[in-house]
Amino acid sequence: MVSPGLPQAVVDPKLPTVAIVTALDVETKAVLRHFGDNWRGEDLDGTYIYRTTFEGWDIVMVEAGAGNASTASLASKVMGHYSPAVALFVGVGGGVKDVELGDVVVASRVVGYESGKDTAKGFLPRTDLSRSAHRLEQYARVLNKRNEWHKRLDPAIERTALPSLKVGPVAAGEKVVASQRSETAKFLKKQYSDVIAVEMEGRGFLEAAHVNTVLATVIRGISDKLSGKSVSDKAGWQLRAADAASAAAFELLKQLHAVPQAGPRASPAMPATSATGATPPAAFDGGKPTSTPATSKFLETKATLNAASFFNEGEVLARVGVPDVDEVLFSFQELPDGFVRVIPAKARAKPLPFAELLEKAAYAPLLKTRQYGALTSLNSRGALAYDPGGARQGGPAPLAWGTQLFPNGELWLASNTVVIRDRGGRPNWVPIPFIPALLTEQVFHQKAHAAVEFAASQLGLSFPCELELGILGVTDAKLAVDTDDIRGPIRVDQVTVRRPLSAGDRDEINGVLLEFFNALYDATGYARAENLFHFPPEPPHQ
Repeated sequence: MVSPGLPQAVVDPKLPTVAIVTALDVETKAVLRHFGDNWRGEDLDGTYIYRTTFEGWDIVMVEAGAGNASTASLASKVMGHYSPAVALFVGVGGGVKDVELGDVVVASRVVGYESGKDTAKGFLPRTDLSRSAHRLEQYARVLNKRNEWHKRLDPAIERTALPSLKVGPVAAGEKVVASQRSETAKFLKKQYSDVIAVEMEGRGFLEAAHVNTVLATVIRGISDKLSGKSVSDKAGWQLRAADAASAAAFELLKQLHAVPQAGPRASPAMPATSATGATPPAAFDGGKPTSTPATSKFLETKATLNAASFFNEGEVLARVGVPDVDEVLFSFQELPDGFVRVIPAKARAKPLPFAELLEKAAYAPLLKTRQYGALTSLNSRGALAYDPGGARQGGPAPLAWGTQLFPNGELWLASNTVVIRDRGGRPNWVPIPFIPALLTEQVFHQKAHAAVEFAASQLGLSFPCELELGILGVTDAKLAVDTDDIRGPIRVDQVTVRRPLSAGDRDEINGVLLEFFNALYDATGYARAENLFHFPPEPPHQ
């Protein structure tokens, strides 16, 4: 509610929301400078909320006070009420290494350094960390390439040099660390030697974001370097550091919301439908597209390199490890030759948040024979469930199976293993390339049913929808029904079937599968035998 007597401002409820959390008065004032005079106060069950609009964002801010516990409590309260697309902690911190007074650190991860077991032999740390959202971390890394965020620094604050911005690990605890010779400072340097800044709220803030599935990061201006804190504060470094952190934060919001497209490839900040060529349903909000009326026509994602591709050539779709240390990049180095797509008929009232997609991706089906779970990663189009195709030195690691979850509710299962193209240890009488008929029918049968069920239960799919199945690049391939029945060669390049599902029940999906299998056999010049492999009505089997 808006409290009587509080400043009033016009807030557009259609804009995406970002939540900003601060701890200190100097941090709050630094953020409010970017609000100008156009802000209002709201009373959220006794919690004072500062609210305004900024370059396409609806911004809500709370001053939580010092400490991880209070920050987690109030941040969670604000996130739960306003459902922001993005959340930022903006404040000051102490520099541990590789930073100067006034610099800005964006946390790649925040470690709770006080978590552990205190024994007679000493303190034994236990891992307690949270990561910043990958998207926000990546855009923070871009900020110091152009340094446009310097334009947002307060010109009224005197500086002898412009600050730098770094992305790196941050430590959070409940202590004010005021000396390089303190036990805490020594402990940090010994146990967490990569940490570049220390503070008191980031761990609780990221925990609140995790619970509320919000994309979040922590932005800290360096106001002291552990020793000489009181001297640094008297010299005005808190003011400079808070201003620098807020300048970086607001430039980050601008870049997230409005990165221009370049050439035929969409900006990586755009949602999946834009990134693949279709018109996006609404403006990007930093992780979630804004609401689209439920009755509007669905704008499906357009394929890129072939009918099974939702990515650009060489595009990195998944990342594992620490950047510049042991990070491994994954991409499809051979185009997918098989796919299953589930395509909604209506636009969602509220597109799926990236954080929610990433959480659900671990349970998504892959277009492969056996599956024991999946690795997951966030990319510019949404979330990817994947299983690597193997290691490779000197470049990105290859993907063999990947399932992309899009904010618009679409689901794509892609694989480049449907057509066997390598002889390996197979005898010379085996034709290369070939398609193993029974295995192919088993995989598509299992995954088509799994994909529709997953989309309905996890992505909110409503019926009617469409189901598309395809095998690509099949020219000159043969279809191996068994060792004595090799059909083909196939003279068409692809076999695809796309049909509507009115209810998505078992018989309806089996009908689409049977039409697809019949089309594959027909491409060889031979009809599929009725009830081959006992399908239908049973699943394909020997």
